[in-house]
Amino acid sequence: MAIKAVLLDLGETLWHFPQMPPIEVIRGETVHRISDLLRSWGVTPAGELFFLGRDIRFAIEKATDEAYWDDLVSPDYPQIAKRVAAEKGLSIDDEQAVKLWHTWNLGGVFLGRELHPGVVETLQWFREHGYRVGTVTNRGLGDEPFREELRFHGLLDFFEVMSISCEVGYLKPHPHIFQHALDALGIEPGEAVMVGDSLRADVAGAKALGMTAVLKRNKVAEKDPEKDMGRSERKSPGDSARPDFVVDEISDLITLPIFAAK
Repeated sequence: MAIKAVLLDLGETLWHFPQMPPIEVIRGETVHRISDLLRSWGVTPAGELFFLGRDIRFAIEKATDEAYWDDLVSPDYPQIAKRVAAEKGLSIDDEQAVKLWHTWNLGGVFLGRELHPGVVETLQWFREHGYRVGTVTNRGLGDEPFREELRFHGLLDFFEVMSISCEVGYLKPHPHIFQHALDALGIEPGEAVMVGDSLRADVAGAKALGMTAVLKRNKVAEKDPEKDMGRSERKSPGDSARPDFVVDEISDLITLPIFAAK
């Protein structure tokens, strides 16, 4: 089948975090933002509530790790934040839970996120040559705050479909998150290419459905703090997956023979 669409991972594939703020700055900003939110609700951020941000992190790290290595059902992060708050004596409704979760997420801009070289130019090339472009990504934050960050980096308008784990309900490499993107585009697996940095999540996940898989090899091991959420490193059968192609730079994609026909 001729390739019609290119689906891309985000963290460590299209962007990275070369200069994150010191951990003390990150912790201080988290405390500041959550404290301001609590005060807006008429709650004094004292006692155990002072550690609300810290304990939300512990809880989501545990939930994400368990999900990634078990059933791949995406955790409900606002509900985790709500539960942690309740354990500290703070009862909030579902709308407040979403607000707390969004407040806890400092955002990639604050954390120093930068696009890898050539990302915008490569995505533009795909669009100009008739390929449909989308993203399939494991994220704990979706909705408008995340789309605003994509807009900040000039990426939002490139994506015809966005299959985000916290919105779809499944983490890569579960087939459902890939199928969500394929269905939205109305194409078959053999008509799509998946590009990502993870052998298990991106390569094995895509190839299980019959998609072409491209591994984006990173020279320096970095972690996307929004994607990994402290996810532990383990060996899995997916780690032995063989990509169809390997690139070191995103701009190398347009030189692959699968795109030569156009």
